[in-house]
Formats: sequence, C-alpha cells, structure tokens
Amino acid sequence: MEPAKEVKRSSEESPTSNPWQSVEPNAVWIANIVVSQTSSLMPISLSDFNKSLIRKLPGSAAIIVASWLGIARIEGAAPVSGREQVAPTSNRPWAPPNLPEHQNTLRQDSAKALEKGKELVNVRKKYTLPDLIDLAEQLNPETRAAWQNAKQALALVGVSKSAYYPFLALAASAGYTRFFVPSPKLQVSQEALKKALATGGPLLSAATLTEGPPIHFDILYQSELTMKWLLFDFGQREATISAAREGLLIANVAFNATHQRVVFDVSQSFYAYNLARESVRVAESAAETAQTVDSAVQARVANGLATQPESLQAKLAQAQFNLERARGSERNAFVDLMNSIGLSPSLPIRVTESFAGSVEINLETPLSSLVMRALSQRPDLVVSLGKVRAAEDKIKAIKASYFPKISALANLGYGMERTSLMGNTFDDSEPTFGAGLGFELQVFDGFLRDRSLQAARAELEAASAELERTRDQAVQQVWKSYIDLRTAIRSGVAAAALLKSSQGAYDAVLASFKLGFSTYTDVVTNETKLTSARNSVFETQSAIHQAATALAYAMGELGNASKTTNPIQGK
Repeated sequence: MEPAKEVKRSSEESPTSNPWQSVEPNAVWIANIVVSQTSSLMPISLSDFNKSLIRKLPGSAAIIVASWLGIARIEGAAPVSGREQVAPTSNRPWAPPNLPEHQNTLRQDSAKALEKGKELVNVRKKYTLPDLIDLAEQLNPETRAAWQNAKQALALVGVSKSAYYPFLALAASAGYTRFFVPSPKLQVSQEALKKALATGGPLLSAATLTEGPPIHFDILYQSELTMKWLLFDFGQREATISAAREGLLIANVAFNATHQRVVFDVSQSFYAYNLARESVRVAESAAETAQTVDSAVQARVANGLATQPESLQAKLAQAQFNLERARGSERNAFVDLMNSIGLSPSLPIRVTESFAGSVEINLETPLSSLVMRALSQRPDLVVSLGKVRAAEDKIKAIKASYFPKISALANLGYGMERTSLMGNTFDDSEPTFGAGLGFELQVFDGFLRDRSLQAARAELEAASAELERTRDQAVQQVWKSYIDLRTAIRSGVAAAALLKSSQGAYDAVLASFKLGFSTYTDVVTNETKLTSARNSVFETQSAIHQAATALAYAMGELGNASKTTNPIQGK
C-alpha cells in the first residue's frame, strides 16, 4: 500500500491539482494596484495590507476584494456633477446649474409654438363650427396623445401573444474554463496475483484502486442555440391576451372619448365667443341709446324745459365702462376658443358670427329612451366595463399560475474542448444537441401569487364600483342636460317676447320724454330693461346650443354625426 501513499502525496503536490494556485500571484498583483489607488482612503499602509490580508486570501477571494476596493475608490473620488446639486438654503429661490440649458431649448421652440397651425388656417375663409372642429382634431395634442396610447395598447396585445411562440436564444463564448474529474488508479500486486492463480482464488483480490491524477476538461470556445416552447399552461396565456385586448378596447374608446371632449370644448367655446360678440353689440347699442337720451336731455335743457341731471354723466360713463368690459370678455372668449382648437391666439382667423352648427336633438323622444341610449354607448361606461373584464382576466391568469407548465426544450451547439490526463492533451470539436419535455411547477413563491390574487380581486371590486358610479353619473348628466335644454328653449321664447315689449316701452317713454310728459328716470329705467332684454335674447340662444351640445355629449353621441340643424324641435 506504500505506492498508493506516494501517488496521493504527488497528487496533492501537483501544481495542477489546485487551479487557483496559478492565478494567485496575478490576483495579488491586481490587488496591489487597486490598493495603491485607494491608499488615501485606508488607514493602513499598502505593505501592511498586503501582508495582513491579500497574501492570506486565495486567488478568487483576492480578486473579489480588489474589485470591491476599486469600486470604493470610484465612489469616493468621483466629483459631484453640476446636475446633482440642491439649493444651498431654503429662504430664497435658486437657479440650478443646468437650468439655462432647458430654458434655451424652450426658447428655441417658442417661435414654433406661436405659429402652430398657421399652415392650416386660410385667412380669407370664415370658419364655421364644423370647420373649427376639424382644425381641432388635427391640432389638439390630446387627440395625438390618445392615439399613441391606443397604438401602445395594440403593441401590448402583440407582446402578450408572443407567449405562444417558441423562444430562441443564441449564446457564444471564448476563453478558458477548466473542470476536473477525479480518476482512479489501478494497481496489481504480483504476489497476490500469483497466490490467486496458485490457489484458484479470485483474481480481483490482487487488484486495488487508489487515487490517481485528475482528468482535466478545458472549454476553449462554445456556441449554443437553445429553444423553449411553452406548450400548455392551463389558460394563463389566453387570459393574459384577453386582458390585453380589453386594454386595447379601453384605449380605442378613450381615443373616441377624447375626440368627443375636443368637439364639446370647441363647441362650448364657439358659442361663448359668439355670445361675447353679441354682448359687445348690445353694449354698443346701450352706449348709443345713452347718447340718444343725452341728446334729448340737452334739447330740453336748451328749451328751458329741464335742468341738467347730475346722474347723466355717470350714466354715459357706465355705458362706456360696460362696453369696454364686454370687449375684454370677447377677447378672452377668443383666446379660450383658440386654446380649445390648439391654435395660437396671435394667428389671424375669421370666425362666423352665427350659432349655426349645433347638433340635432328631438325633444319629443322620451327621456327614458335618451337615458338608455347613454347607458349603452357612453365611452366612459365602455371603459369602465372594459376595466371590469380586464380585472376578471387578470384573476384567471393568476389562478392558472398555480398549475404546472409543460414546455418543449431543445438545444444545438458546437464548441472545442480539451482533455488533459497525465501530461497528455486531446483537442476535439464536435456538435452537441438535445431535446426533451420540461415540467415546471412552482411550489412556493413567498405567497406572491396569493397576494397577487388578493390584489386582483380588490381591483375587480373597485372596477365594479367605478362602473356603478359612472352609470349613476351618466343618468344625472343626461337628466340635467335635458332639463337645461328645455329650460333654455322656453327661456328663449320668453326672452324674445320680453325684448319686443321692452323695445316698445322704451320707444314710447323716449318719445314722451322728448315731449315733456315723462321723466329722465323713466327713460333710464326703460333703457336698462331694454339692454337686459337684448342680452337675454342672445344668452338664451347661446344657452340653447350649449345645452343641446351638452346633452349630446352626455349621451355619448357628440361627434358621431355632424348635423348642423337647429336643436329646437318638439317644444
């Protein structure tokens, strides 16, 4: 048995028995370099560190320590960037170092923002409401954002479908990787063999196995193409795709809802702008009326029939003040209209002075029918229902994750390997391949699926409650818009009668005042009533069209059909 001890001892002393022995000097050299770079951060000298730590570590540990020290050196010595600062004090504003860069970028884009949509505006054309809506659908950034969201949802459907296809991965590597396998050494005792032959005993008693030199396998380079194809997953992929399709429907309906909201905003701003313009005309008429009263008063004063009333100048100033305020409101309404379209208010554009272009509403239709139409087609209700179904699909997908998955596996590779045994090396290159079925069952995941299932069920309950809330809100909005429309229509009839009577009363009082039979107070009172009646007529006209638009919007039909008829039907 003595030779066996020699073999074992030689194996322990062999330089190839420990692959890290050949690496250790290099590792210590690397560590020396890193430590020399980080000596300013360490309270011990380089030589002491080498003797106390690096020299005592194996090669792999030395490399890890050296890498860590290098990272510490980078973190400690890296200068603070100008973008990574904060205000030095809280008691005054502060300009970050990189603020001018952002301001310059915004300044360069400001000129384009002021001319946004200029190429689409015809300065010779008078734009009606449908024309303005068409411009808004092209220029308003909300429609573009909603469109991109819909495209993103479509891409996510494709992402979910990718689970039905096989996954292929190609990997290649070149370098040096060594493995070893212990190998036995067969030793035959001549004396025991002769004895076994002489006595007829078992020949195996003459043979003994001892520890021999290891066999080394070196991988020089290797490339491999792997394939994994999920075949069966108890419906998890199907539920995921169904949820993604619901997300696509939600995005598409939200895109349509964005267009409806843009149409609604432009319509309301259009009617408000025309009302502001009519208010300017009424204010101008009131100023002219005040001037007429002033002329009549001056004539009576000249004839000695009256004295200069003290309140006359105040009345003229009030009329002028009302006129300027109406003009300011008109300009603000124009800015709101341009903003709803997506145009700059500085662009010259002509807007028709008419309330034409409203939607068609038949008030003879029962209110219950209008409510039912709203509950079946409003975009926000469709979105809420889509969220409920997406939450249900999410629950199905999580439940399916509790079951096993079956996949097809395959690989094809090619590489070069080297075998070393007792000082001899053998190199060879051959293709490798394999195929099989994989069975995967996740046994424990830290309660991840349980918590995810709880969250998905809560999400479903929240989506269901949101659907109910949206349904109640839709009913309320239809009712309110319907009542507002009927009220505006009836108010319009009353306002027309009021204007007619106010005009007649004012004309009679003014004629009587010129003859000396009425007082100045009577004229001023009827003049105020006439101005109020004129404003009421235009306010009710605007209110009718705004209420009709609001009703169509509440029903989810705004923008579905561009009819430009008068909404006053079936009074």
